[in-house]
Amino acid sequence: MIDLCQLIEKKYTAPFMAIGISGSVAVGKSTFADNLASELNQHGLITTVISTDDFLMSNHELNKYNLFDQKGFPQTYHIDQLIQVIKKFRAGEKSVNIPVYTQELADIHPNKMQKISLPHILIVEGVTALQLPAEQLDLKIYIEADLKNIKKWYLSRTLEVTALAKNDPSSWRYKYANMPLDEFTDVAMQVWEQTNQKNLDEYILPTKYHADAVVYLDKQHQVLEIELK
Repeated sequence: MIDLCQLIEKKYTAPFMAIGISGSVAVGKSTFADNLASELNQHGLITTVISTDDFLMSNHELNKYNLFDQKGFPQTYHIDQLIQVIKKFRAGEKSVNIPVYTQELADIHPNKMQKISLPHILIVEGVTALQLPAEQLDLKIYIEADLKNIKKWYLSRTLEVTALAKNDPSSWRYKYANMPLDEFTDVAMQVWEQTNQKNLDEYILPTKYHADAVVYLDKQHQVLEIELK
């Protein structure tokens, strides 16, 4: 992490810098981005993290355009809105309002927006982060791990958040929370193969080869190696 922070500090040109962080679903992008932001903040660079998920089409839009089964693929994001956020900050705007994606609804919140103040460094993390036009990102980071570990993390996370909905009939996860464990595991891994694996193979993984840095994680989600290009 030290080498990566040094690279960022070297590349940083006031007053603003945008960093993209991508990788597979469940690889640990959000945690890594938050940890990196914390390090940079300690070095005196005000750093804010936003997620590409906040720029997903709403479920209503996905159904309208027959894209719901492709949720998470590039065509299901309002990438143009995300680009405008970066452009506004580069132009010196002091704050922007962006949508809010909530895991509870598995949707864009219909009534909430979040205000993002102009930072020194904006970290954009998510599966489509490195699919932004090259000129919009000053540094590109790809998070990599063994696929077996990624699938284990995905299943573990899915089981955990679904179990929390066991006594909440209003949750969209409720019907899954009350399935037999082996049956739900099969459903979860079918979703992985049909959606997440396809997204990884066709859209996410190719962006690795355009990254300025590749971060390799071990089975404990700890940084094993950082390859700077």
